[in-house]
Parts: sequence; structure tokens; C-alpha cells
Amino acid sequence: MFCAECGATLGSVDQACSACGTKVEQDNPVPLPVTVPEDRKSGFGVLGITRTVLRALSEGRIIRSSIAIVLQVAAVLVLLGSLLALIQILKLSFQFPSAPATVGGLVVAICLAVAVFAISQIYLFRAQSIRELEDSPFTVVPILSILFRTTGETYAVLALAVGVGGCAFTWLSGMSPRSLLSGLGDLLPNMPAGGEGFLDGVIFLAAMAAVAFLALVVFYALAELVVVTVDIAINMRRLAKREAPSSS
Repeated sequence: MFCAECGATLGSVDQACSACGTKVEQDNPVPLPVTVPEDRKSGFGVLGITRTVLRALSEGRIIRSSIAIVLQVAAVLVLLGSLLALIQILKLSFQFPSAPATVGGLVVAICLAVAVFAISQIYLFRAQSIRELEDSPFTVVPILSILFRTTGETYAVLALAVGVGGCAFTWLSGMSPRSLLSGLGDLLPNMPAGGEGFLDGVIFLAAMAAVAFLALVVFYALAELVVVTVDIAINMRRLAKREAPSSS
């Protein structure tokens, strides 16, 4: 380091030149960037387990796993709860005076048992679908779309089983399926009015098939509407990010 006036050699701590007395101007040091540890960035006093849980929630892993477990448990509960409905149908079936009516009741019980097994399979499949969802800016909306589909599939399978079983019961017993299925209450979808003849059984089956198809279409449409809404939101974000540099 040299004096700007006389060129004499200066020390690093000299405030004035020893030869000519000119004051030495010290350069202001440039502050170095301070690196803040990750733990301090997340907030003072935040525990590691709290940070881990909140990050998992924001990424959707805990929510997806929880709802998948709920669907798996629901599949088991559906199988267990259906036993009560089947027992009720079998009791009513064996109380009929004629053998064809009892056989018709058994057919209804078989149809419902197959439907319940299919519903449990739907729940297990949709639980796996939720668990396999990838991370995205939206956590709950894709899950909601899958739940809409699950609801429509459940209602459609149940309504179709009621239609097939009720139609067979009407043909075999000559009675309306309401006499067998009305005791199940809210466990089954609302049944249209039916008579006691062959044509009435066909009408009952067609009506329940229409209910099943309508439920499937409506809930699938809701699921697709949710997905479309998410796509629009994502595209709007992308457009906003592209236009931000140009506007500035």
C-alpha cells in the first residue's frame, strides 16, 4: 500500500503518511453474504418433528395416506356391515309361504353379496390410486376427484344389483321387490314402484339400471369438473409467471 501524494510505503494500520502527513483513506470492506442455516430459516424454536410433519402435510403425503387407509378400512366395514343386510333378507325370504318366493329372496341375497364384494374391491382400488398420486400444487382436489368416482361407482353397483335381484324376485314370486327390500331402509337406493308381473320385473330392472347409469355419469362428471378446474388454475399460474418478466 503506497501514499497517493508522495508514494511512500504505508503500513496496513497507518492512518497518515509518515513522510508527507497525508491522511490515508481506508476502503470500506464489502460485507460478505451471510448464509442462514436451514434450521434458522424455518423459524426460531421450531422442532424438527414439527417441520417434518408440516412439510409432509403441505406435500400431501399424510393426507393421501390417511384417506387411503380410510378407504381400506371402509372396504372391510362394508363387508361386515353387509352381513346384517343379508341376514335380514334371508329371514324375510324364509318367511314367505311359497318356495319360489324363498328362492327369489336367495337370488336377491346373492346379488347383493356380489355387489358388496365389488364395492369393497372398488374401495381398495381407489385407495391405491390415491396413494399413488404424485406431488402437485393441489393436494385435496385430485383426491376429491377420485372420491367422486368412488361414490358414483358404489351407487351404480348397488343400484344395478338391486335391479337384477328385484327383477328375479318378481319373476319367481309374483310379488313386488318392495316386500323384500323395503326393510333395509337407507342401505339401498330409492326403488321405483313395481308390480307383480313379468313386465313389471323388466320395468323395475330397467329403472334401476337407469339410476345406476345416471349416478355413474353425474359423479364422473363432477370428478372431471374438478380435474378441469385444477388444470385451468395450473395454466393460469404458468401464464402469470410468463407475463411477469415482460410486464416489468
